[in-house]
Amino acid sequence: MLTARRAAILRYVVDEYVDSGQPVASRTVAQKYRLPISPATIRNEMMRLEEEGYLHQPHTSAGRIPSDKGYRYYVEWLMREETPPEAVRQQVWEEMWQAAKRLEECARVAAAALATYVHGMALVTMPHGPPARLRWLEVVKLRDPLVLVVVVLYQARVRERVLTLGEVGQEDLSDAAHRLSYRFAGMAAHQLRRAIPHLSAQEREIMNAAASLLEEEDAYAYRLAALEGIKELLGYPEFADRRQMLAILDYLEGEGISRLLPYPLPPQGGVRVVIGSEHPEEPLRHLSMVVASYPAPGGARGGVAVVGPTRLRYGRAVGMVRYLASLMERITQAWWGG
Repeated sequence: MLTARRAAILRYVVDEYVDSGQPVASRTVAQKYRLPISPATIRNEMMRLEEEGYLHQPHTSAGRIPSDKGYRYYVEWLMREETPPEAVRQQVWEEMWQAAKRLEECARVAAAALATYVHGMALVTMPHGPPARLRWLEVVKLRDPLVLVVVVLYQARVRERVLTLGEVGQEDLSDAAHRLSYRFAGMAAHQLRRAIPHLSAQEREIMNAAASLLEEEDAYAYRLAALEGIKELLGYPEFADRRQMLAILDYLEGEGISRLLPYPLPPQGGVRVVIGSEHPEEPLRHLSMVVASYPAPGGARGGVAVVGPTRLRYGRAVGMVRYLASLMERITQAWWGG
C-alpha cells in the first residue's frame, strides 16, 4: 500500500494525464491541486512512485505518466465510480426500451450510448449458455515428446491440442486420461484451474491444456450483437501510429473479435477492468477494457464492455458499463418472458 501522500499524488497524476494526454510535471500538481507540501517534496514523491513502478517518464526532462501498475492501483484504491447523470440514464433507457422488440437492436443502442459517453469502442454480446464442461479426456502419444490431448465436451463438441510431455508410454497416458476423466468429469474451466495445483507435474500439464481448451470454447461461444465506436477509439492520439492502428483493425476484422471479452466474465453485478499488459492478446496490450455481464434465463449470460486507451476515464466507464448491463438484464428478462 502507498502512503496517503503518495496515493494522493498518484491520483492527481492519473486524473491530469487522463484529461490532457500530456506527461504531468510536479509543478503542475503543485499549482493545480494546492497540496500542503512544497513542489520539491512533490517532485521527490513522484520520483519514488517512478522507482516503485507506478509512474514512468517517457522522455528525459519530461513529466511523468502512469504505468499499468499505477492505473491498477488507481482502479483498486483511488477511483471514484461515477453514476451516469439522471438525464443520460433516462434517455438511454427510453431508447433501449423502444428497440426492445429486437434484442440485437437493443444491444446496438446500448453500445452506441456507451461509445459516445465514454469515448471508446463499445460492444455488447448476446446471452450464451452455461460454460463448457469436460465429459471425457483422451491423451494419445504421437512421437516423443509430443502427445495429443483430446477433450470431449458435454455439448457434443471435441477440441484438441498438441502438447510437449516428454518420454511416456501410451499405456501410462491412457491410465492418466482415464483417472483424470473420472475425477474431473462435469467440471468447467474455472473448477479445473482450482484443482490443477494439487496434481502431479504430468497431470498438471495435461489438465492445463484441457482447461485452456474449455476456456477457448467458452470465449468462442460469445456472439457479438453490436460493436460501436471504432472511430472514437482510433481518434485518440495514442493510436496515431499507423502500425498500431492497423494491428488493432486486423485483430477486429479477424477471429480476434470473438476473443475480445476476457473469460470468465465477472459475476452478475460485478465489473472487471483489464489494463494494458494484463490482457492476454498482444494487439490489445495498449488498451484497457471495462466489462460487465448480464444474466438471461436458463443460466445464459451476455457481456457489455468498453475499450479505450489505458488513460481511460475508469470511474466514468465503470459506472456506465454497470448501468447498461443492468438495463440489458431487465430487457432480456422481459424479452424472454414475452
